Amino acid sequence: MVHVRTGPKTQTVNICTEANRKGIYESVYELDVREKVTDDQVARRSDLADLRAWLESLGGFDRGPRGGEPPAGRPKLEPRLIGADVDDEWFDNARRVVEVAIDSLVLEFIDLPYLHRVEHSLHARLYGILAAHPMFAHLLPIGDTGYSTQPVHKEWPETTARESKDGRRGNFDLAILSRRQLESATLDDFREGRIAAAIVIEMGLDYRFDHLRQDHDKLINSKVSAGYLVDLLRNRPADERTEQLILNPSANVRTAYARHAPTGECVYKTVGAAALQRRAGGDGGGMRPGPRR
Repeated sequence: MVHVRTGPKTQTVNICTEANRKGIYESVYELDVREKVTDDQVARRSDLADLRAWLESLGGFDRGPRGGEPPAGRPKLEPRLIGADVDDEWFDNARRVVEVAIDSLVLEFIDLPYLHRVEHSLHARLYGILAAHPMFAHLLPIGDTGYSTQPVHKEWPETTARESKDGRRGNFDLAILSRRQLESATLDDFREGRIAAAIVIEMGLDYRFDHLRQDHDKLINSKVSAGYLVDLLRNRPADERTEQLILNPSANVRTAYARHAPTGECVYKTVGAAALQRRAGGDGGGMRPGPRR
């Protein structure tokens, strides 16, 4: 038995084990929803080998067994993954550029907390700062495919799926790939996000502690070499749990923070700082209303 499931962005083609029990699969192929695989198309394949070859021709990737042990004689399939090993000099320089970019975003937010309405706009702002820097403002070849890409990416797939995602990978807000990683990549590696980004940034705007903790755990779960958490808050009282996590993240995670309190004060931390700092908050670019007449 084979079950096709269609979501808003992806489809999965789920191949049951010999027991033919729904929910226990020996293979789960994930495809872009634009391929529009139908049950009728699946039924026309001559056998499982033909089905697998056809799905792979459409860009499908076998995520391996789900819901039970793989059938006897069939090893559990692990996705090919290009690791995060990169040139040390590149890595050190890239981290410095990323940290300066994050700090500039935090300082801008202190002065202009309502320059951006939503979090995605902040993502775009940080992406623009990074992509404009000479360190990242160039094209990188994708293996020997003849195609090129850029180092900075939005919505790059997580390296390792979390249990809360039911065995599927979510996406990082921003990620940076190195030339060395892309040298050995195929086009499928790139399209499927099978490259373990060495530098990852997760960002939150006006979220509570639980969101920050989930982003932190997301970085830890994927064992990123350099993870950054950026937490920005407007008109929020202090939350001790949030500030403790900001000051004491796990290894390989660095943090930046800015909170505009209801009193008008701003509490913040740049990436390299070891303690929270305080200053008067920005005036929104002169947009505060004047006195009534």
